[in-house]
Amino acid sequence: MPTSTRRAITALCFIAAAPLATAASFDCAKAGNATEKAICADPGLSRQDEAMAALYKRQVEMPDAGQWSTLLKRDQRDWIVVRNRECKGNAECLKQDYERRISYLGHPLLQWMGRYVEGRCPKDGRFLDVTPEVGGTLSIDLYVCPDSRGNMLLQGKNVLDGQRRLVVREAGGCTRTLRFDADRVTVSDGPGCAPALAGSFVRDPRRSPFLNE
Repeated sequence: MPTSTRRAITALCFIAAAPLATAASFDCAKAGNATEKAICADPGLSRQDEAMAALYKRQVEMPDAGQWSTLLKRDQRDWIVVRNRECKGNAECLKQDYERRISYLGHPLLQWMGRYVEGRCPKDGRFLDVTPEVGGTLSIDLYVCPDSRGNMLLQGKNVLDGQRRLVVREAGGCTRTLRFDADRVTVSDGPGCAPALAGSFVRDPRRSPFLNE
């Protein structure tokens, strides 16, 4: 499957729609659109909303995560817009979107999600996209700026070890190690790796790893 297609599918699976507040935290008498009215009218949706809001709060309050909360708040606002546009008052659509959002917010490594840049991206340099994968792993894609099409340098996925390292093993015995810290990923090359990809990438909370920006 082409990388662009896989990335688009990942985005669609994870970016669905949900509100910032629980059904119990906004006044249903003042529900302002079809989606809010549907949430207030359906006990099942209300429970999903409450579960989603609890996970969202936990993620936003993640300690020692740098600008993660800024990125997630932006992601959540975008998600609400998509929810309102795509589902409106359709309860079944909303329930499916909540299921995806709850799964997304419950990912054990979600706080490392983001677009990390090196140099003057998008003008030049490189960028590293980190996205959550089903099964509790992180997917990483390293590209040359500014245009990702045909300019991939590294692709892989894995869990993080106890020292927050993700190891990517390539053909020929090359092993690359990515060390995750708050808002920073440091890439190290193992013996025999070519081309050299070592460098330090800083998370940009204004950009999404799900989009070709």
